[in-house]
Amino acid sequence: MIKFRDLMIVLVGYIICFYLMDLSWTLFQETNIWLRLLIVDFVGTIFIYICSNIFRNSSWYDAYWSVIPPFLILLVWMDVDADPSLSRAFLMFACVLFWAIRLTYNWVRSWDGFSHEDWRYVMMKGRTNSSVQYALVDFLFIHLVPTLCVFVATLPFCFVVYYSSGEINKFDIAAAIIICGAVLLQIISDQQMYNFRQDPSNQGKTMTKGLWKYSRHPNYLGEILFWFGGFIFVLGNSFDFLWSIIGTLVMYILIGITSIDMMDKRSRERRSDFSDYESSTPRLFPRFVYKS
Repeated sequence: MIKFRDLMIVLVGYIICFYLMDLSWTLFQETNIWLRLLIVDFVGTIFIYICSNIFRNSSWYDAYWSVIPPFLILLVWMDVDADPSLSRAFLMFACVLFWAIRLTYNWVRSWDGFSHEDWRYVMMKGRTNSSVQYALVDFLFIHLVPTLCVFVATLPFCFVVYYSSGEINKFDIAAAIIICGAVLLQIISDQQMYNFRQDPSNQGKTMTKGLWKYSRHPNYLGEILFWFGGFIFVLGNSFDFLWSIIGTLVMYILIGITSIDMMDKRSRERRSDFSDYESSTPRLFPRFVYKS
C-alpha cells in the first residue's frame, strides 16, 4: 500500500509537470521551436527537481527519463508549422511508446517507494562537503545533465515529426527493426535479472546466465540501440541530419561508459565472484567469436 501511495504521488507530480510544460510551450510560441522545446524541457526538470527536494528523494527523476521524450515529440508534432509524413510519424511514435512503456514499467516494478533512492544518487550526494555542493550535484548532475543528454538524443525523433519526407522508406523499416529488437533485448534481460533477484539463494551472487552470459549489461546495450534507432529514423528524412549521431554518442558515453563504470566498480566491491565474470564477459557488446 505504501508503494502504491508513493506511485500515485509521483503520478500526480508528473501530471502537474506535463501541465507546466504545456503552458510553457504556449507562452513561448513565438520562439524558435527547438529553443522553445529546450525551455519546456528545462521547466519540467526544474519542477521535478523541486519535487525531489520536497520529498528528499531524487528518484523522482527516474520516471522523467522514459515519460518526457514521448511528450516532447507530441509537442513538436502538434505544432502548427509541423509538416510530418503521417505514416512515418505513426511508425516512429509507436516505436518510442514501446520503449517508454517498457522502461516505465520496469521502473515501477523495481522502485520501492520513497523509502528507496537510487544508490548512484545517494553516492553522488554523499561525496559532497557542503549544502551548496549538495544542491549543485543534485541539480546539475542528477537532474539537468541527464535532461540535456536525453534532449539531444530525442531531437532525431522530433525532426521526423516536424519535417516531411514522403512515405515509409528503408531507413524507417531498419530503424523500427533496431528499436523493436532493442526493446525486446531489454525486456528479456530485465526479466531474467528480476527472476534471478527473486531467488534468495542468489543474494550476493552475480547473474551469469541467459543474455547476461554474453554481456555484462545487455539492458544497457538495448538502451543505446534504441537511441541509435532514432538516428536511423531521421536519415529517412535527409542525410543533412547526419550530425544528429551526436545524440547516440552522448548516450553511449552516459550509459555505456559512465554508468557502467560506476556499476562495475560497485559490483566488484559487493560480489566476490564478479571479478571472474568481468574478466570473461564483455561489458556491453557480445563477442560472437571466442578464443579456445
